[in-house]
Amino acid sequence: MEKIMESLPSYLFYFCIFFLPAILTLALALKAAGWKRFLSWGHFALLALPLAIAGGGGMLLSSQGLSWRSCIKLPCGFAYVAGVTLLLLRAAALLWREIAWWRPVARGVGRCAIFAAGAFLCLALTWYGLIFSAIWAGRDRVETFKGRTAVAEQTWTDWDVYAYHGPLVRGAARLGGYN
Repeated sequence: MEKIMESLPSYLFYFCIFFLPAILTLALALKAAGWKRFLSWGHFALLALPLAIAGGGGMLLSSQGLSWRSCIKLPCGFAYVAGVTLLLLRAAALLWREIAWWRPVARGVGRCAIFAAGAFLCLALTWYGLIFSAIWAGRDRVETFKGRTAVAEQTWTDWDVYAYHGPLVRGAARLGGYN
């Protein structure tokens, strides 16, 4: 029990980063009506599919000694970042509508603050999210390593070599590497 309590902050951190945006979008999709419902379900899919493919599929693959290649990880990361950015824009739009009852001067200042903060957060989140997605996905290529077909994946400046298992998956165990 103590071991669980020690690692609880990290579990909550990962839950908030990965699952909370999808849960919030699901709540918005269930609440919406008409064409907004259709858009909300699309937004939910933009968040849930990368979690299912990269997360759930990654766990299934790792149980078989495999891992996703970059051609799967990169679109999943980019789609998730787009979904979180869209959720942030939806929150800013909600705030924008909710301050309509404020006094005219306060409403103008409030809307300027929402616009400035929202623009900064969206740009920063998108920029760092796309960079971290690209770093997470890496870059790979198929080559011959010690007489067998292998996948070389770039991590920072080094190349790690894994067994080739097809165009979408690679082996999880590192066979070697080079600079």
